[in-house]
Amino acid sequence: MHNGKLAAILLFCIHFTANSQDTLPATPNPVETKLWANIFASYYYNLKGNNPINGFEMPTALLGYSAETQQFKGTLIFDVARTTGDINVSDSLGNLFIVRYREGSSYTVFLKMAELKYSPTSYISLKFGQLLNTQYLTTQDKFWGYRYVYFTFQEIHRYGNPADFGFQTDINLQNKALFQISVTNGDGPFRYQDNNGKLLFASNVEWYPVSGAILKIYADYAPASEQIMEAPYKSTLAAFAGYKTNRLRIGTEFSQVTNYKFGNNRKYWGYSSFASVKLIQEFDVFARHDYINQSAPLNLSKAHFFIGGLQYQPLEKLQCALSIRYLNTTKESLLFFSAGGKF
Repeated sequence: MHNGKLAAILLFCIHFTANSQDTLPATPNPVETKLWANIFASYYYNLKGNNPINGFEMPTALLGYSAETQQFKGTLIFDVARTTGDINVSDSLGNLFIVRYREGSSYTVFLKMAELKYSPTSYISLKFGQLLNTQYLTTQDKFWGYRYVYFTFQEIHRYGNPADFGFQTDINLQNKALFQISVTNGDGPFRYQDNNGKLLFASNVEWYPVSGAILKIYADYAPASEQIMEAPYKSTLAAFAGYKTNRLRIGTEFSQVTNYKFGNNRKYWGYSSFASVKLIQEFDVFARHDYINQSAPLNLSKAHFFIGGLQYQPLEKLQCALSIRYLNTTKESLLFFSAGGKF
């Protein structure tokens, strides 16, 4: 509750200050401000009849603000999520102990992005603060285009953090290629940096060979903290290819994490492929298949996940979809009605 009040007050003050500039004389570098929000809500029904049989959920409730001049841009985004997870404690033999703790709410307000961007030239940008992860969130998420229906493969199975604190350099070669190098804490938006100051080093390369097409490869490396006895390094390799037109969109990605969470011989990997076709102006159909070799959050191994649906967009800022999800390991089918509003 305190975080929510703080966020609201902070955004109001920033917006009020920015708007007050309208009363001042014009400056050579006017500030363009924007306030926006995303609301994604769903209702689901279990076709197999397992509990819970049905229910409502809100996967995303996001509030953002940005201020931009010709060379500088500041972006602030607040999101909601459960910021705590399960705690497991075991002895040297692997026996689990009972742990009691107070779990956070599913709708705790947290800082998702707080980025300062300086662009000294048209092809170089320097970013500092809490940055969105280039592993999947800045490219695949937008290309998939149905985040209000379901998140992308790598985000669901936590093959990387959605955001982190650090520094990043972008080099954009006339919209033909993008090179990104970043140094971050490596601990994500919910944890402080470890005491030994071990950092995560990442690179992302994107190539746009023809209009609508993209080839992308991402790699990172993080040495283990000295606080973890005999822990190995952790690294990620991810690749994505996609193509889209006004009516068609296809994409496929592969991701592999070596020594997941700095555990020896924990190689987690999987892939995801999707396609969508616009039928008429307001309707399009979409389908997706994920193969999960290993997933820690969902406790899955060698699983196939399918999702397909029909989207209806009655307004420019409003989308809704009817979809079916199927997981082969549980042989469970879920019917979803999802709606996404952006304003």
